[in-house]
Amino acid sequence: MMKKDRYRIAMENLSEFFLERSNDLEEWEDASHSELEQILEEIPDEKARSFLSVVRGGSMCQLQGYFYRIRPL
Repeated sequence: MMKKDRYRIAMENLSEFFLERSNDLEEWEDASHSELEQILEEIPDEKARSFLSVVRGGSMCQLQGYFYRIRPL
């Protein structure tokens, strides 16, 4: 998943990572890259850039009712 902003500048790429999501921070499930990509297409570029940067940096970030993170090893 490589999202580009309106200036065609690539944002952080999360496709090499296994992602998880949770709505309560206790129970985590696998997150689909294709579903996340669709959500990212629907939000403003700055919000998508911030989300991708936070998750890629190793933290969790909330987006549309779910918290997302890279699956811990």
